[in-house]
Parts: sequence; C-alpha cells; structure tokens
Amino acid sequence: MSSRKIAAKEKLRLILPKVDSIFESEPAVLLIDNEPVMLVGDIHGDLQALEFIIKMREKINCKNILFLGDYVDRGPQGTEVLLSLFSLKIKEPEHVFLLRGNHESVDMNLYYGFFEEIGSDQKFLLRISLTYDKMPIAAVLSGHTFCVHGGINGTESIDTIRKEEPFPYLWNDPSKSPGLTNSRRGSTVKEFGHDIVDGFLKANNLKRIVRGHTALETGYKWWFDGKLLSLFSCPDYAGIGNDAAFSLFENKELEIFVFGNQQK
Repeated sequence: MSSRKIAAKEKLRLILPKVDSIFESEPAVLLIDNEPVMLVGDIHGDLQALEFIIKMREKINCKNILFLGDYVDRGPQGTEVLLSLFSLKIKEPEHVFLLRGNHESVDMNLYYGFFEEIGSDQKFLLRISLTYDKMPIAAVLSGHTFCVHGGINGTESIDTIRKEEPFPYLWNDPSKSPGLTNSRRGSTVKEFGHDIVDGFLKANNLKRIVRGHTALETGYKWWFDGKLLSLFSCPDYAGIGNDAAFSLFENKELEIFVFGNQQK
C-alpha cells in the first residue's frame, strides 16, 4: 500500500464512529421532502467521477444529494471514495444521504477489489462492515419516488423494509418478464417485471422507482413506460467504455445529466 492509501485508510478509520452514529439515527427508509435532490448511481472506487459529481452539485446549486450505493470494489480508490462520502455525510447530515449497495458487504469486498486495496486487512474490513450494517436501504422523495440500490421484492409495503434484511433491495433487477423470476446473478436473486412494479407503486401510493446496480452504456435506462429509472455513475466501468449519468429530481420530474471520462 502507498503512503497516501495508508493515510486515507487511517482517516477513514477515525471517522467511522461518528458516521455510525448518524446512520444509526436514520431509518431503513429515508423520507426526503426537500427538493431538488441530486441522484447518483454506482461509483465503484472512481474518485474522479465522485469529484466531478460534487463539482456539478455546486454548479447547479443543489444542497440535497442521494447516493444509491456501491461505493467500493472494481475501481482503485474505494478508500478515498468512502472517506470523501462519509466526511460529507458528517459535515452535512441533513443534505447528504447514502444508501447501502450490494458491494457494501464483506462477501463482495473479499472478491472484487476492496479487500486487496486495504492491504488485505481483515480487521479493518470487519470494522467497516459494522458501518455497512447501519446504512439506510431506501428513500422516498416527496412521497412520490422510491429510491434503492437494486430493486424490490414483490408488492410489499415499504414499512416491511429492515436494515437487518437488506438482500433483495440490494440485489434484485428489473426484467421484461412478468412476475418475480430467477436471475442470472444467482439463485437467491430475483428479477421483477412490470406487473410487480405496478403493484408495488400502487400498494405504497408511489409513482416511480429509481435504482442503480446495473452498468449501462449510456449511464441510464428507462423501464416500464417511465415508471423505473436505472442510473449508473461510474464511467468506463471495468474498461467497458460506458458513459455515466446522474439525475436531478425536482417538482416530481427527473432531469438526466450524462458524462464520460473526458468530462471528469
């Protein structure tokens, strides 16, 4: 590990208790009623992308910003990304919101880069996993738009979502097939169709879902006649050459901003 990486890791270690107490005070489903809100998909250790997004936040003068998870793994600067995001959360707890993604887990970190990045430090990884477990799982914007990293688990009430049982909300994906069907991601993961989305939105008196989790060529993709938006905010993810995107939620509408490596 470089001296710079060691220093970032130590700074991150020192702020974990403070960010833990903030996450503990937040419910599994955040209710965010102040607009506008900037919505950001997966970052995956891309510090340049994160810094670009934070600059854009200042440029468009948007106080409220919601990240949809997956801050580490795949990219080389997960430590610095977490340090930046957790520091921002401590500084602006009422305006910066961080949801948990499926890569905020020990199982993923062991195999997809973050464990190696932190010098294969098992004690540190176990410590940061305690922080992961305290993070909120989803958010509702202005009683209108449901935000989550992965997806939904049927037509259940959002009142049933618990930090202790986050799996389907971190992992599930939309599908062209109706119902809840098996996923290529694994036997415990499900894909949900348009009928499931309709039922979920109706059961919770909501109008739309915004989620991350999926690498996309243009950084975003609309599903189900505009009822679901998928966002991905890490350009050139794993060298595939994709663009990235974030969105601005205001007056219950979504404006999409696309960026690539050349704009970072």
